[in-house]
Order: sequence, then structure tokens, then C-alpha cells
Amino acid sequence: MSEDLPAQLAWFRPGSVVAGYRLEAQAGAGGMAVVFRARDERLGRLVALKLLAPGLAADAAFRQRFIRESRAAAAVEDPHIIPVYDAGEAGGVLFLAMRYVPGGDVRSMLAREGPLPPARAAAIISPVASALDAAHGAGLVHRDVKPANMLVDVRPDRPDHVYLSDFGLSKGALSSAGVTGSGNFVGTANYVAPEQIQGEGVDGRADQYALACTAFELLAGEAPFQRDQVMAVLLAHLSQPPPSAAARRPGLPSAVDEVFARALAKAPQDRYASCLQFAEALRDALGLAAYHSGSDDALAADPPAVGHPGTKINSPAAPAALGAAIAAATATASTPGRALGGPGPVVVAEGAFMPTVTGRGPGFGQGQEVPRGRRRRGRRPGLAALAGISIVAMGGAAAAVILASSPTPGSAGSRGQGSTSSPGQVLARYQLAGTLADPYPGTLGVMSVAFSPDGKTLATADSNGSTYLWDLAAGTRTETLGALDASLNGVHSVAFSPGGRTLATGNGTGSTYLWDVATGTRTAVLVGPNSAEVLSLAFSPDGKTLAIGDASGRVYLWDVSTATLIAVLTAPPSVGNPKFGGQNPVTSVAFSPDGKTLATGCTDGLTYLWNVAARTRSAALVGPVSANLNGVDSVAFSPDGKTLATSYYTSSIYLWDVATRTRTAVLTDPGAPAQGVGVQSVAFSPDGKTLATADYNGSTYLWDVATRTRIAVLTNPDKTFVCANSVAFSPDGKTLAVGDLSGSTSLWDAG
Repeated sequence: MSEDLPAQLAWFRPGSVVAGYRLEAQAGAGGMAVVFRARDERLGRLVALKLLAPGLAADAAFRQRFIRESRAAAAVEDPHIIPVYDAGEAGGVLFLAMRYVPGGDVRSMLAREGPLPPARAAAIISPVASALDAAHGAGLVHRDVKPANMLVDVRPDRPDHVYLSDFGLSKGALSSAGVTGSGNFVGTANYVAPEQIQGEGVDGRADQYALACTAFELLAGEAPFQRDQVMAVLLAHLSQPPPSAAARRPGLPSAVDEVFARALAKAPQDRYASCLQFAEALRDALGLAAYHSGSDDALAADPPAVGHPGTKINSPAAPAALGAAIAAATATASTPGRALGGPGPVVVAEGAFMPTVTGRGPGFGQGQEVPRGRRRRGRRPGLAALAGISIVAMGGAAAAVILASSPTPGSAGSRGQGSTSSPGQVLARYQLAGTLADPYPGTLGVMSVAFSPDGKTLATADSNGSTYLWDLAAGTRTETLGALDASLNGVHSVAFSPGGRTLATGNGTGSTYLWDVATGTRTAVLVGPNSAEVLSLAFSPDGKTLAIGDASGRVYLWDVSTATLIAVLTAPPSVGNPKFGGQNPVTSVAFSPDGKTLATGCTDGLTYLWNVAARTRSAALVGPVSANLNGVDSVAFSPDGKTLATSYYTSSIYLWDVATRTRTAVLTDPGAPAQGVGVQSVAFSPDGKTLATADYNGSTYLWDVATRTRIAVLTNPDKTFVCANSVAFSPDGKTLAVGDLSGSTSLWDAG
């Protein structure tokens, strides 16, 4: 492929700024794209920035598919898939920002060094195989696996690391822009599978075929069907048996030929079941030990020479097809864990970050919108049951949101990006870093999310009755607690104790369960007199008391160490919402940071402040009055305890001075449904400077607390109307978790 700069991109030169990235040097180019080493001016890090020819961005179908599929590819969590930081359009040019790899590609390595030692070749093939299997599990097919799309990160202070790159475009995206024509395919001739040449549907086995061609080339020095003419190469793929690698490179065991014969079979069904199975068979034939994910020992023992070119993403046609394979998507990784319905553990398969875009596979939510008139069960007792379950959101850093100042508190902001009043006045940058997908069929939404005090674990409570614990560093689900109330009366609230040893889960049956986080065992069941559907709970700052609010209008205070009931606080009968039969359900509870005050939000639109020591009600804060739509959704104290935020069905958020009991500000989320069933959850950042509000319209709004202005709108991709149920900041403030009706939790990186 030509390394000259494409004519349509000729005006981009080092020193230019594109979408906030300053170009430093060209790293590669092709007929439709150019790759630069660039610096992100907002974060100061180096990236590999891929720019596509402007003509492609002009095609609306291509543009939408490119951005959607780039995000989907970015969502696949695997240490050997090149991380994608950003994707979008700027100035009529589509761009993709990826990790900059200070090494070179395997194609350059082969050109420089010739055939590789078997151990070194296997050290490249095995991690790429693992990465491909992860992509296939997420419903993605690469379609252009080859040495040029395998990057080797060379660092003097650590073993070399292999990345698979260039998931950027799919065959469908290129076709929509007229890039491919009748009889053409996306791929590279030396590595393309027979079914891909013939225009048939492809799946992960086509990538396995390409990986086998690559492995053959690493060992034998040339691709198996290499010819002088492209047409001759394609005909050989279709009709010729694989040649002998052992004959081309004396000293290779003859057993490798049997492995290649299977991986290069003309019929996909005759190949190995997975790419990693092929890689393991090849290692076995070469007399090498089994591959362990995360290990680059073979590369470290025999490193490539330093000094070869930097990041190259040579082909703009590297695909990330989303077709029918997504409908059969499964977990991208698995680790042993427990599904706990009681003290005894039961081993189940555990999932990792599960990105997909549409459709449903085992354990995935079926994509459909929830009609506006219908509500989640958790904080709307007595309202209509949920109508459906929603798509699993894709994650990855490609979905970025710029936060900038907003001129007025109620100004409209565009979905998916922060509203801006003055160009360049960027305050922060939120990126969609990953998505945690509740794994079981029948899920009707994440009702509550909570970070452990050390920030290493996230708990997500599901309306199917289960609570999931996630290891955030590994991106894996480590525990499944419950599955006790598999009905709409699921888990509506979840909270970690301040020490992190205990997790409380409140269920629709009226029971609250206490769990030992370390062992995953249930240690207590709390059921108060006349207990009803548990809607909210919170630990006191010292961890000694648990407050539980339920649908009967009562708040139960429990001694955590002895699991004994110590007090019952009763809200007055409902006034604003007589539909609840005179009861006044407690939808949210929160302790002040000093533990002296308890705030309880109720469906009558009042927030009650309680003196915890005296067990007496000290104040009632009156919310908006709007004919049965004035109920309180959520309450939260600021970290310094001076401000209380209360949110309402009307999509209003009130800020209160706790000392004077006076309202200091009214914030209004835009775009609320006509029913006025708006702000589901509010949370202050640990530094108290930002307030996050999760709305029934599917967006999460970020507010500058000091100026009372909205600074960003976070909307998950491809979620036009999926209720955001719960929001929480990590203890360090670097991550924002948003749980929603689709059964997924989006993790936003605050940078």
C-alpha cells in the first residue's frame, strides 16, 4: 500500500489541530486514510490519530455506521486489542484516536528479520488469538487480520506487548459509502478466507483462517498462497490445499502441517472451534507450553530489535462487522464465581464487560424502548409495571463527552455532548470507558449502583432479584448475590458499609439482606414489622446503623452488628399522591456526613429531616407542587454536609442549605417526558464540585454546584429512551457509574 498522503487529506500536516489533537508526525497512509502520531491537547497524551478522507464523512449512512461500529469495537475489553480513546467527526473529517504504540507492526518485523523463531511467532499469535475470541464473543468480526494490523509495543522497562489493531470499519460501512462494489470484499488478499472471497456471510472462523495465514508467514517467511497476481492468490485460497510449512522451513515439526491443514480448511465448519484453540494446537505441535493470558514471556526472551517504525494502522478497511453474529453474542471472558442463594456456593460462569449494539444473546437484554408512560417498579410503587428490557450499551473510550460551561441553568444541551457557551472553555472530559451488562435473561433494569469504599468493586442491583459484584480493574463479574426474588419485586437499592465488609441489598419482598463481601455469603435477613417493598437504604457514616425506607412510608433503623431493630420512623400519610392508599412510600434515604441527620424523600413531595439521636423529625422541605407529580425521587448530601440535593418526578432538582432549611437553587433537567417522571437519582462528586442527575429520559446531567450551571449531558450511544435509574461517583471521583433500564451499567471516565 502506498505510504503517500491521500490527496483528500493533503492539507493535514504536522502542527495542524484536528478535534483537539495536534498532529506531530505521519505514521502511515492509504487510499482513504492517514495515521498521525498526535498529542491530545486536553490530556497531554500521545495517540495514533486516524483521519478518513472527507468524502466518506459526507455520506450520512457511512458516518453513522463508522462512529457506531468504532465504539462497538472500542468496547471489547481485552489487553491485546488496541485501546480506542475517541471517535467522531470534526470539520467534515471522521477520526479515530487510539493508543500510540512506540514500536512497530509485525509486517515490518518480518521484512527486517525474516522468519521468526517458533517461540517468538507463537508469542505473537496466541495473544492475538485471545483478542479475536474476545471480539467474536462480543459479536465483532475483524475481517482483516494480518501482520500489518499486529503492533508490538516496545518499551525498555517491560516485556514487549502485542496489540491487534484496526477494527475501525466494517464491510457494511464501506459498502454504504460505495467503497466496495459487486464482487469485491474487505480484506487483504494473502489472508482472506474462501467464504469472504465468495461474498458469503462470515464469522470468527474467517478471522481464524487469516490468523493461520499469518502464523504460516511468521514461521515460513511467506504467506501460504502467496502469488505474483492478486487474482492468482484468490484462486489459490478457493481451490488449492495448504502447502507444507515444514517443507518451506526445514526444522519445523511435521505436526504443524496438520494444524495448518485444519485451520486453513476451505469450509469454515472444518476449522477449529476458536482462534485460541488453533493457537494452542500450534503451540503443542511446536513443543511449546500452553499460553497463559497476560504473559509475554516468549517475546521478552527473544525481543524484536528496537528502532523499527512507530504505530502503523495501514488499512482503513480493517473491519468490525456487526451483523447477525451480535444476536448470538456471549461473554467476552469468564472467571469462576458464585451464584449465591444462601450460604453455600454454586459455581457459575462469570462474564466481563459485554459490549454489543443490538439484538440479544444468552444473558443479554432485548433491544426495545420503554414507553414513556411506564415506570420502573423500584421507586414508583403502584405505577405500571415495566414493559420491556433494553439493549446492552457498548462501551469504550470512543464515546466521549466534552464538558464546557453553559450560559444558564436551564439551557438546552445536545444529547451525547456537553452544551457549550464559549469555544475552548473546556472544564473536563468524560469518556465512556466500559459497560457492565447484567448477564441473565429476564433482566428489567439496574435499579441501584454503589462503589465499595476502596473503589475496586461496583455493586449493581437488578430488578430480576440479583445483585452483581464487579471487579473494576479486571472488568469481570466476581459474585452473583441472590437470585432470590426473580420477579419484578427485585433488588431496588444497594449500599456498602463504610468499611466495605458488608453489602446491604433491599428487595421488593420487604426483606433486606446483609452479605459478607469477602466470602459472598449472606449473614443476615432484616424484616421489620409491617415491612413493605424496600425502596431505599443507607449506612450511617460510622457503619453501625442501617436505615431502610419502604413502600409503607416507614424508615427502619437497624443495629448492623446485632441485626436488631432499634427504631421506626414514620412519614405522615401521603397528601400529594392519594393513589397510594394513604401510604407515603419512602423513595430515598441519606445520612449527613456527620451522621446526625437523616434525610428521607417521600412520594408526597416532601423531604423529611430527622434527628438521628432523638429519632424525631426536625424539618420538612417542600418540593414543587404539580398535581400528583411532585414526589421525591432521590436525596443526597454534599460531602461537607452543608447542601442537600433533592430530585422530583417533575425533573427538577432542589438544592437546600441544610443549616437554614432554605432552598438555594432550582435545577431543571431538559427534555423530561410529559408525564414529569424525571430525575431518578442524584449524586455529588467526592469533592462536592459536581452534581450528577440521572433522568428518566435516558440522560445523565452534570452540574457545576458553585455556579448552578449544567456543564454536560452524558447519553449512552444508541439509547434513545432508556431510563437512567441510578448514578454514583467512585470514591476518587474519577469514574461515574450509571445504571439503567437496559440492564447495563455505563462507566464514564472523568479523566
